Amino acid sequence: VGGAVTQLRQKHCPQCGYDLKWISNYFDDLLRGIGHRGSSFTDVDAVTHDGKTGRWLMQEFKQPTEVLSDGQQWHLEALSQHDRFTVWVVRKHADGRLLWTEFRAGATRFPEIITVAEYQVRFRAWWEAR
Repeated sequence: VGGAVTQLRQKHCPQCGYDLKWISNYFDDLLRGIGHRGSSFTDVDAVTHDGKTGRWLMQEFKQPTEVLSDGQQWHLEALSQHDRFTVWVVRKHADGRLLWTEFRAGATRFPEIITVAEYQVRFRAWWEAR
């Protein structure tokens, strides 16, 4: 994905240089600079696979003040272009509601503010392939 993707974790261990909870930093550093664009990681917060249909739901969760970086946006939109992948970006608001956006090949939806109950309904509908 290149340099546009932000570092995964910011915590570091004084002895080894890495917080062992975030081992991804270690591997990000090992692979940095490899590849024609450089190398960096991004992650997805939740991956759900429906083995019966071969579909995938990728979810990225954000706190109210967190920003979806350009690199993450590019990565998630690229994943959503594959017909078996659906991508949701879900941001938790301070009042408990959620800002929900769906990316799917040819059908990106505008962000909507929904309740937790509606989010659960949408997750169930994804499972039921509606």
